[in-house]
Amino acid sequence: MYRFMMKAAWIGIFFIATLASANASEPIAEIAVEGNRYIETAAILNKIKSKVGDVMSRRQLSRDVRKLFSTGLFADIQVEGEPTVDGLKLVYIVVENPVIASVRIEGNDEITTKKILPGLKLKAGQVISPRAERLDSNSILRMYLKKGFYQAKIDVQVNALDDGRVDVVFMIHEGEITRVKEIQFIGNQHFSHDELVDSLASSVSSLGSWFTDRDVYERKRFEADAQLIQQHYLEHGYLDARIDSTRLMLTPNMDNFYLSMSVHEGDAFTVSGIELQGDLVPSQEKLMEVVKLKVGSLYALSKLQQTLTAMTEAVGDEGFAFANVTPSFHRNLEDKTVVIIFDIEKGREVYIERVEISGNDKTKDHVIRREMRQYEGERYKSSAVRRSKERIRRLQFMQNVTISKMKSSRSDQTNLDVNVSEGKSGQFSAGITYSQIYGTGFTGSVSEKNLFGEGYQTNVTADVGGAANNYSVSLTDPYFFRDGVSGTVSLFQNETDLQSYLDYKYKVQGGSVGMGFALNEYARYSVGMKLSTTTFSDVPATSSLILRSQEGTFSTSELTQSLTYDTRNRTVYASSGGKQSISLGYAGFGGDRQFYETALLSQNYFEISDVFTLRAVLGMSNIRGYGGVDVPIYRKYSMGGVGSVRGYDSFGISLVEPVTLDVLGGDYKTNTSLDLIFPLPYMKNAGFRGTFFIDAGTVWGTTGTVSESFDVNKVRYSYGIGIEWASPVGPLTMAWGFPMNRQATDKVRKFEFRLGQGF
Repeated sequence: MYRFMMKAAWIGIFFIATLASANASEPIAEIAVEGNRYIETAAILNKIKSKVGDVMSRRQLSRDVRKLFSTGLFADIQVEGEPTVDGLKLVYIVVENPVIASVRIEGNDEITTKKILPGLKLKAGQVISPRAERLDSNSILRMYLKKGFYQAKIDVQVNALDDGRVDVVFMIHEGEITRVKEIQFIGNQHFSHDELVDSLASSVSSLGSWFTDRDVYERKRFEADAQLIQQHYLEHGYLDARIDSTRLMLTPNMDNFYLSMSVHEGDAFTVSGIELQGDLVPSQEKLMEVVKLKVGSLYALSKLQQTLTAMTEAVGDEGFAFANVTPSFHRNLEDKTVVIIFDIEKGREVYIERVEISGNDKTKDHVIRREMRQYEGERYKSSAVRRSKERIRRLQFMQNVTISKMKSSRSDQTNLDVNVSEGKSGQFSAGITYSQIYGTGFTGSVSEKNLFGEGYQTNVTADVGGAANNYSVSLTDPYFFRDGVSGTVSLFQNETDLQSYLDYKYKVQGGSVGMGFALNEYARYSVGMKLSTTTFSDVPATSSLILRSQEGTFSTSELTQSLTYDTRNRTVYASSGGKQSISLGYAGFGGDRQFYETALLSQNYFEISDVFTLRAVLGMSNIRGYGGVDVPIYRKYSMGGVGSVRGYDSFGISLVEPVTLDVLGGDYKTNTSLDLIFPLPYMKNAGFRGTFFIDAGTVWGTTGTVSESFDVNKVRYSYGIGIEWASPVGPLTMAWGFPMNRQATDKVRKFEFRLGQGF
């Protein structure tokens, strides 16, 4: 079609040339358009520069025809001239391209039609355009190239219909992903190939790249790799290292890429001296304390960057908001040493005139201001500004925060513009839950993290059906007192019927109040009081005496305290840091139950690579009665399943009455687990991840006449694999566990599936 159009265009231009030559001095008396059905005449005339009254120009007529063809709307254009009394009448006879009846995508497996169609220029009801065909084909091709499909080809089929319209079909031939086959370095003498490859964002095909797609070529990634190699050398003292050239080669069949870099290493320099000059505030001694580079050690880029940040903040803490620190390097090429001189310009000392909040549509100003640690009227302090930004960002309903210095009315003052970007603070979820313990049920929750724009947090949940009927409602005010003390109030009801596991039912109703105190950025102390009533019922007559003695309704008044130290980089799917906690519970303030409980929990995350994260968990708990009152059975410890020792059934590890086989529970428990976590291929963005795990744990103590002491030979073990998914209706987990060191009364369950239960 395109070749036909170009041929028609040149015929039209040749005709115009002949026409113009014969009537070069004739004025244009009238311009008309014929043959158009879909395109308005006015729209066509608007593209034509020749106007009535102009002397006909051969060159301008040629330009007009070319411009009409460039719109892509016409298959043919002819121009005829008719002499009139007033001059020459020009008639543009056009043949329009057909109208599109439908646009279809076929052959696409890797990219959905929903992602392709919205970006296309060709749409149903519009006139087909060869130019739009090319643009759309290239647009689709770019989408495939971005995903690594360099073998992809796009064919456009235009099928004519009986009514004159056409169907447009984009036939996609995806081919295979083109992967990085080999990465080569030229000129590297001091670092091996493997050491340099470990610094890259790209990688050759391997097991790890199967999870991350790092072996799929991406232009921006390869460009960044050159900088990463240079940074690697700078981190190890090579001040003059650079990448002389990069080369990319694609095999003829487009199935593999070969990447190469030419490296100039230079020499490694040792820091022989560190000097300061310029405005030495707060003092030379204090500035030297923040220097991370050490005399006698190799120069390291990261240490330099840390020094610049810390030094700028130290000067800024003295009120100099516009401080600037510039390093200079004085090399000694003979002994390969370098003296680094930091030149400090403190600028002017300023105070904060105003703190202005912007970008908050819902959140009240005071909710943001109370997180500020840099106050109006005070001298500027860099660390206080940084801390303010961190605190605002930690608000669960904030997406982004920037704090900028703005011009003030006085030279010794500055304004701070705190610009925030709010995220969604409310969430509603509903769905079906299932576990092999509690069966099938329905769950629903409504939560709001920024109620009324005041930062209040409220949550209402219900789990109904199966073996559990649980309801709860809670309200938290993070600033119940002005100094940052939080307050929480909640009401709850938990009703459980696990007849397949336990020979009883119990129902707990009550409420709680609590307060939390932030001790510093990472540590938090919480204290609360919970009042509850528990009904223990439906105990068979054949059960053990200790179990039958538990029947009835009892009240519990429990004081709880906890101290938590949380350094995780994220609260969900953390990859580094840890959470350490100790909690103490004491029941006996007027209730029927009297016991105390102590629990220790340590969770630590280690980012082994971009692919693997190691999660290590250690927990220990103890609950004991006092005053001659034993601990209620439903508060005793049993283990098994997700959260303790996978591969064993829930309540599968416990103290058991030897005659009736009633599950009694123990006074002590300990468990540990080690999980190697990795993203699942092609499912990382959907929130799926896999785990290889090893679990261990045991329960001991005295319940009634049954007593067991801790015995390392009775510690249960298991290993296996699992899948975790943060689904819209709650976390889902599947685990295949293989138990080891099973005892006679233990119950095992090699596969466990839970939806809507925590993992």
